Amino acid sequence: MKNKILVVDDEPSILELIEYNLESHDYKVTTATDGIMALNEINTDSFDLMLLDQMLPKMNGLEVLKTMRQSGDLTPVIFLTAVDAEDNKIEGLISGADDYITKPFSIKELLARIEVVLRRTAHESNKNTFRLNTDVKSLVIGKEEISLTRKEYELLAYLIRNKGIVVSREQIFDNVWGINSNSQMRMVDIQVSHLRDKIEKDTKDPKIIKTVHGFGYVLEV
Repeated sequence: MKNKILVVDDEPSILELIEYNLESHDYKVTTATDGIMALNEINTDSFDLMLLDQMLPKMNGLEVLKTMRQSGDLTPVIFLTAVDAEDNKIEGLISGADDYITKPFSIKELLARIEVVLRRTAHESNKNTFRLNTDVKSLVIGKEEISLTRKEYELLAYLIRNKGIVVSREQIFDNVWGINSNSQMRMVDIQVSHLRDKIEKDTKDPKIIKTVHGFGYVLEV
């Protein structure tokens, strides 16, 4: 099966050049010309890799990358930058890029970096891709789409925004149900249990939503 690559750049000549050369090397290519269009593509399809330009209209590359990672999308990203500055490279990598390449670059170098990133991330495979489908309010894990109730979706979205951070039951309740809600605090544990039934392989030993005894929960994806 061909690897699917999303190429995001607002310069038509560069976009056409990259698309032509990637397709010549047996990659399946989808293109986008601005940040919003890139996020729409990511939300409606799955890709093996993304080439993401830094300077984009509507939403720049760093903002797109941060939005993807905050939503749980782990698609490998090679960051394209015309600025040969250390700070830009570091910021891109901190935001979740897998590699970067500075313009102007040779097609040979680009193809080599793509091959390295695809090889390095192959062991994680599509089964580990974890993201929310904002259009239909569902969870996508690899190729599987899991239906969520409204509260399950809102709870998971909150945990994803705070992934890696331990959040208390009170914080979850206030942000998902609201401080003026008539619901009871125990609804947090009930909804977490329902989510685990849908996304954990072993609910007795959860690997995604972990309990921090005496405090709350933490999402580890």
